[in-house]
Amino acid sequence: MIDLKDGFLEYEFEKPYWFLLLLILPLLFLFIYRMNRDKQFGFKYTNTIDKQHTISSFFVLILRMSLHFAKILTFFLFVSILASPIKIDPNQPNSDESGFGIDLIFVLDVSFSMQAMDLKPNRLESAKRVIDDFIQKRSSDRIGLVAYSGEAYSVCYKTTDHTLLRSQLARINGNDLIQGTAIGVGLGTGITQLRGDSTTSKAIILLTDGKNNIGDISPIEAAELAVNEGVRVYTIGVGTNGYAPIPDMGVFGSGIGYSLVEIDEEILNEISNLTGGKYFRATDSKSLKSVIMEIDKIEKKRLNKTQSILPLSTDLSPFLNVLLCLCIVIIIGDTFLFINYE
Repeated sequence: MIDLKDGFLEYEFEKPYWFLLLLILPLLFLFIYRMNRDKQFGFKYTNTIDKQHTISSFFVLILRMSLHFAKILTFFLFVSILASPIKIDPNQPNSDESGFGIDLIFVLDVSFSMQAMDLKPNRLESAKRVIDDFIQKRSSDRIGLVAYSGEAYSVCYKTTDHTLLRSQLARINGNDLIQGTAIGVGLGTGITQLRGDSTTSKAIILLTDGKNNIGDISPIEAAELAVNEGVRVYTIGVGTNGYAPIPDMGVFGSGIGYSLVEIDEEILNEISNLTGGKYFRATDSKSLKSVIMEIDKIEKKRLNKTQSILPLSTDLSPFLNVLLCLCIVIIIGDTFLFINYE
């Protein structure tokens, strides 16, 4: 969504693709030019029956050019209305001033494959670091944490006690869980923390590096539960392409092996599309941090809009008023600027 920060600047546009119509402006210029090319601007009057004199001036030329500009501006305003402008009230309190922001649950894959070292120092520790950074920036949100492997459990129920949440996050490793990747079970466990909550803004961020291969509930069934509860699900596929180095606990002690990265991106995409979220791929620690930051921005913008959108009719009135004035100017201008007095 296009965000313009400063008059027009207080507006955002829900359907910015309508601005593609501005690409035909050159054709509009050409059309106006050809329509007026043969017109003789100025005022004509008759001194005698046989002869006319034409009076033209710099003022008339400027008036004519202004009329052409008004036609272009009218077209631009019409396109802006089609793009559905929404005005954000800058005087509305933000989430930090008005209590809770959103309810958000991290659903974190802690299976053995998350020990792969394509992210530094490994996928799990890298994920924990960026989640910790996210938590510190969202003081008004109730945030919870679910860990899953072949089974899932709630590490921390959603809370504004972020000190407690961060301490619980630091301790999880997945060693005591049944091995596997139960994406559906993990997502379902996250949804239970949000079920029946009256909060208007609810979201889950699910991280995984594999495919669903165990569990009583499929990822799509869990996504349908999220839709019923009004929960957006952002999914993140964690891991590089190809093979990734991973600890190999052999008979001679620890070593390094290589494991094929198999992320079910099709299912993760489907989960996000069904629930109104978005799918991301993070192939290294830097991109994982960027993904979390992007989700943070998306949710903050969504929350601000929910709190401060003005009625659409109010938003359109300035556009419609200016459009009406321009149409009147154009009609009057076209009527009198080229009129002939005989």
